[in-house]
Amino acid sequence: MYLPDFIKTIHSIRIGTAVKLVSYAIALTAFISVAAYVEYVYSALFVLVIIIAVYLDYKKSAEGYVPRWIINALSVIVIILSVFRMYGEDLVEPAVEALLILLSIKFLEKRTFRDYMQVYLISLFLLAGAALLSIDLSFFLYFMIFFFLISSAIVLLTYYSQAPDLIIQRAVFVKIVLKTMVIPLLSIPMASIIFLVLPRTDRPFFSFLNRSGRGRSGFADSVTLGGISSIQQDSSVVFRASMEKLDDELLYWRGILFDTFDGTSWKSSLAEATATTRPERLRGRRVSQTIYLEPYGNKYVFALDKPISILIKNIRSPGGFIYLTKEPIKNKLRYEAISVIEGKPQGAVQPNMPDRPDKADMAEKESYLKLPPDIPDGITALAQTLTKDKGRRAATEAILTYLRDGRYSYSLERLPESQSPLSEFLFKTKSGNCEYFASAMAVMLRASGIAANVIGGYKGGQYNNLGGYYIVMQKNAHVWVEAYIDGEGWRRYDPTPAAAFSISIESKGALLRTLQTSFDALNYYWGVFVINYNFDRQLSMLKKLRTNINVPVMKSSLLKVRTALKRMKTTASLMAAALAVILLIIALRLIFFNKTPVEKRLLGSFLRELRKLGFVKKQSEGLEEFVSAITDDGLRRDAGMFAVEFEKIYYRDERFTKEQIKRLRAMLKAMRPLKI
Repeated sequence: MYLPDFIKTIHSIRIGTAVKLVSYAIALTAFISVAAYVEYVYSALFVLVIIIAVYLDYKKSAEGYVPRWIINALSVIVIILSVFRMYGEDLVEPAVEALLILLSIKFLEKRTFRDYMQVYLISLFLLAGAALLSIDLSFFLYFMIFFFLISSAIVLLTYYSQAPDLIIQRAVFVKIVLKTMVIPLLSIPMASIIFLVLPRTDRPFFSFLNRSGRGRSGFADSVTLGGISSIQQDSSVVFRASMEKLDDELLYWRGILFDTFDGTSWKSSLAEATATTRPERLRGRRVSQTIYLEPYGNKYVFALDKPISILIKNIRSPGGFIYLTKEPIKNKLRYEAISVIEGKPQGAVQPNMPDRPDKADMAEKESYLKLPPDIPDGITALAQTLTKDKGRRAATEAILTYLRDGRYSYSLERLPESQSPLSEFLFKTKSGNCEYFASAMAVMLRASGIAANVIGGYKGGQYNNLGGYYIVMQKNAHVWVEAYIDGEGWRRYDPTPAAAFSISIESKGALLRTLQTSFDALNYYWGVFVINYNFDRQLSMLKKLRTNINVPVMKSSLLKVRTALKRMKTTASLMAAALAVILLIIALRLIFFNKTPVEKRLLGSFLRELRKLGFVKKQSEGLEEFVSAITDDGLRRDAGMFAVEFEKIYYRDERFTKEQIKRLRAMLKAMRPLKI
């Protein structure tokens, strides 16, 4: 039976029942808005308590409700526990989870006017928490539903406070609900006008409360062979790029340049460089992009290969066409980028164009020829065989062809794991993901005297025709090779088989694909025109209005408005800064009750005991890089097992379960010669 048909069967309704129904609807709306961001146990507990509350309301027995003193005691316990669960990196989620439990237990008691008002207030706080966690289009939908429901609830609750036993006819009930909905409808135009003209501030004074992007999978300053296979199985969006549609073979999104190889992993020395090198001149087609980057916890920004300009505050480029922000990216970031697409297809051979060695250029590229001393002789011999009696360009093509002609297959499973994984890949398993293909080519190029690096970024993307932008997901994570060819500069080569990029969404039905594309486009425009609406856009809008309406009086008025807006912006900025200081003091007081998270205690014990043995981790070292430098073979093996297991949980933004903590502690105890 549909809801309209159900309403038609109702001739009258008790006002208390109507208030209960609307209150449950408000609470469920608030719950759904945050359900995706809280742990399953809290969601399950909320649903369970609400079911019990519905049963108690159905019994209509005053003796069946939980006594108020028990509700108050439970509320105090929940608040105390939530305060101890809060820490500097995550204030919102523990608060939201506590509010969720407080909201549910409010329904277990016999409710009065004051209790219903408390339910509505807690629901409003939950909705505010949802805005701090993710203010996307879905939040707007929840907000509108909440807005309409709360308007009806306040009116019905007023009747209830005066006559709790009042019975109203169906026609009267429908009229009350419809008329209360007029209030939100009338407020929407006024709210829109206020949104457009109210002075904006660029100071994100609530940003320290937002959930950190630390845990989102993504590229770091180093990549271990097989290390991004987990990222390539993640379908979450990493960024959207508003731009024209290009051929798929041109969609390489550059992020990090890895120039140092130790036999098992690549790392970037440019990340720590302070000097900015002079970029080489590029010839080719220029492509502009507006990129909306999701928070992922590192400093690198991505753009179409090769970016020559990225417009963000506090950005630097140490060379290699890579760009870094001053601080790790923990909030959504919008920026403009201009890239130059190489003039000819990557890897094209022109027999009539002879190699032209440039000794000055190659002297600068000496650091890009270094190899670890323990590279297996078999790899060097294979490189020499493939490149014998060939120029640099032809030698590079020979290695590329060797890796892509069918001898090797692409796979994300059962990746080579040994002390020499590259040798195992080339001569035994002959199967691996993009890190193995790119590393094999780069190492063989360096062994042949050709400067080469590995580039980390993303390959491909899904184009949304409704919005005119690319969606790039974590599963598009990719690495490729850049080789220095005399007379041509750095050229891109991708040895990974083309079959690796046959990611398709054709398995989804046409209707589902259309709905998904349409909703993502709406969400995209919501972010562009609402979330990113700022003071600069306000001024731009006023300038366009002044241009279109060529009336002297209007021009004068617009100038006055702009002056007033600038003054109000300064005032708003000062108020925002003052409020930020107040909120920061509150946050620090909360942090005072902080308990150090268990993952930090485990890592601290691990590093502290290794420090006693003379192995001290540098600030710039990754955990696996630090472990690889341990000279004791047994200790290095056991410590490496701990590091891999720890990072597997930590970098996926998972909470450490009791079983995982127990396993990690057992691994610490088993480490030789450590005794913890």
